Amino acid sequence: MLLVSCKCNSAPEASQGNAFTFDFFAPSCDPRSSFLCLTKGKSWKITKEGKFQCTAQIHNVEDGAASSFSHSKANIVPEIRYHKQISKNLKVSVWKDDLTTHKVDAVVNAANEYLSHGAGLALALSQAGGRVIQETSKEIIKQVGKVPTGKVVATPAGNLPCKMVIHAVGPCVSKGATSRELQEASALLEKTIVNILRKAEYDSMQSVAIPAISSGIFNFPLSKCADIIATTVKDCSEKRMPGARTLEVRLVNNDSPSVHQMERACCQFLGSSDPLPKKNQVNAKTQSPFPSLDLGNVTLCLKKDAIENETSDVIVDTIGQDLNLSSGQVSCALLKKAGQKMQEEIKQFKHGLASEGDIIATSGFYLSCKEVYHIVCSTTKWVKQILQSGIKKCLWKASSDGYTSISFPALGTGNLGLRKDEVSQIMTGAVQDFAETYTGPKIQIFFVIFPKDTDTLKAFEKKIDSTSTRLQNSRSPNGKSPGFHDSPDIRKEPAVEIIAPSPEALREAKMWLYKILHIHSGCVQINNNNIMHLSQKDHERLMSLQHDYNVVITEFFKEGRGGIIINGESVGVHCAAVEVEAMLCQAQEDFAHSEEKEMLGDLDNLGQGQQIDRMSNKLYKKTPLIEWDKKDKMKFFEKFKLRVVKVEKIENPVLKELFDLNCKRIQAQPKRLYQCVNAQFCDLTCRVGFQREYAPPKAQRGGAGIYFTSDLRKVTSLWPENEEEYLYIIEAQVLTGTDTHGSPDLIVPPPIGRDPLVCYDSVTDGRDTHIIFNGQQAYPEFLITCTKQGKESYI
Repeated sequence: MLLVSCKCNSAPEASQGNAFTFDFFAPSCDPRSSFLCLTKGKSWKITKEGKFQCTAQIHNVEDGAASSFSHSKANIVPEIRYHKQISKNLKVSVWKDDLTTHKVDAVVNAANEYLSHGAGLALALSQAGGRVIQETSKEIIKQVGKVPTGKVVATPAGNLPCKMVIHAVGPCVSKGATSRELQEASALLEKTIVNILRKAEYDSMQSVAIPAISSGIFNFPLSKCADIIATTVKDCSEKRMPGARTLEVRLVNNDSPSVHQMERACCQFLGSSDPLPKKNQVNAKTQSPFPSLDLGNVTLCLKKDAIENETSDVIVDTIGQDLNLSSGQVSCALLKKAGQKMQEEIKQFKHGLASEGDIIATSGFYLSCKEVYHIVCSTTKWVKQILQSGIKKCLWKASSDGYTSISFPALGTGNLGLRKDEVSQIMTGAVQDFAETYTGPKIQIFFVIFPKDTDTLKAFEKKIDSTSTRLQNSRSPNGKSPGFHDSPDIRKEPAVEIIAPSPEALREAKMWLYKILHIHSGCVQINNNNIMHLSQKDHERLMSLQHDYNVVITEFFKEGRGGIIINGESVGVHCAAVEVEAMLCQAQEDFAHSEEKEMLGDLDNLGQGQQIDRMSNKLYKKTPLIEWDKKDKMKFFEKFKLRVVKVEKIENPVLKELFDLNCKRIQAQPKRLYQCVNAQFCDLTCRVGFQREYAPPKAQRGGAGIYFTSDLRKVTSLWPENEEEYLYIIEAQVLTGTDTHGSPDLIVPPPIGRDPLVCYDSVTDGRDTHIIFNGQQAYPEFLITCTKQGKESYI
């Protein structure tokens, strides 16, 4: 069963909200096929953000390793827990360590049958080892097809500290498997371990590291897994030839439950451990002199250093609405070390409306971090709320981006003018709020205080000490603090955590997720006109997807509507569908970015560019209307049996300027018209205006243009029915000007007379449908979200 934990942020200053859990994935579905599509880490991320402006974190979904292994490398000190010489030429040991850094001849990867290393241990090994691991795996699949359960294959190790990687496909069982199913799977797991040992011996390996295969999302019981591994190693030892090469089998996991079970099973079936080395741990860390907080999967550490010297994945600072990095002490220090390119990267976003609380991400450049998150925050009376919200946004973004460490300076003590004790309370409180609902991989948060700022350091020490004392006193009888989890998900269920900008986006994301995970027929049709923007490289990728997942992919385009059909086994269709959706979303984003540059270029060429206030990374903003302001629209829409959920006012100064220029050209009064769009294209329309691809009608009876209607009764008949939760209607000012009757063969307006350069401004059906062929003749004013009549929801 797949659990979906969802959070909705409806306003910049809103808190993360209360998480709730949703039983989403029917137990009857095949977990291997469904979870494989979620392991397309980058593709999954692009799709969720591109379609619904949501961020998503996948928990306990891996390629078959122990369920605690995250796709981020764990910071673990190697520790040996058990050591036994069970025969003259075979030794067994149990370790708690990170397999990506463990030094042996061969490392075992708990792989899936497609050798698609998209998440968990497989992704960690693939990333650490380099491209050669995934490329060799693809070549193996291309040559011999998918790897059967129980079998193993080997690839080069690349940059890993070993000689080879053995990819082993362990068995998968259903949740609450019957004794017969477990019996069959046990035989397959035993076969898998035997083949691992044979492969290691065949290739003259002297040591091999094996994780808890099949015990993660493939549902094989961890304790039974440990028993089978221990007894199989013992049986193989007894059957080995006396002159066989010496082999050490290391059972290596990075989570305590797996390590404990391996140690228990070895003691039970192989006997007590031999004396362990005196120095059990290597490179042990020194204890920090400053206080810290252990909040389940979140660790908050206080340290004294210059923020520009930090080596975390992410460094955070604040920036004013002018986006000038030279105006604050922290920003100036970061800029000095990162170099001027960081300021230049921010400058390229400077086209549009700035919003307090926006997070602008840039590269770290010459800093030792991967990215810098800049919180837009000015000296306003809401500075405390904006800071607290901004810190939580940064934490959720870092988690969503796959980072495991993030560093904050003492935000707000400089130009923003907050007291040191206020800042310590705001920042610590934000981390606690985040930790209460965070269930992802372990993440380290650092508060970095400038060495000479002793007063600030004392304020933070005092706050963290008092918080730690309070948490200790409030611990529940089982020793755990209420509100915090001690593992990525204490239920160990696969889970998707969705953070959405609105309840409506949340429901659409959940609906899409439900459909993509419940493909049973072996066929899926993705309707999306963005296929027109796919590059040659994208089409080559579509060809390779057919080989990777053994599917047939067909593109179609007819009467202004296009998409992709995928046929094959459900496993391959699952994975290919996510990859294709990601490609389409990336093509969509590339097209939108190109349109933005072209729009700004048009204004610059016309001498209007200087009139646009370019202040952030957005060209537009949407502002929800309060109940009183939207009352008239609600009454009007109710006349057409449309129940309004939300009305948002759209502001896009670039589109408005281009529309006003067209008003002067056409010299006609605009009409108030409506267009129905899919959820995926709501924000894109607000961002780059109306496009033919975004809302094609059922039939292009008036030509291949952009369709509008003046009759709200036609929003469900002019545009095709979709499977979304809501109707999204854009109210626009449209310049129809001089019009005439349309026809299906038109791609531009027909000429008025004999001169082919003098054309009509639009065409019509003679009643209430109007078609323009230039998106700049329309300006979107309101986005109205309505419920569907008689809609039966899957969720």
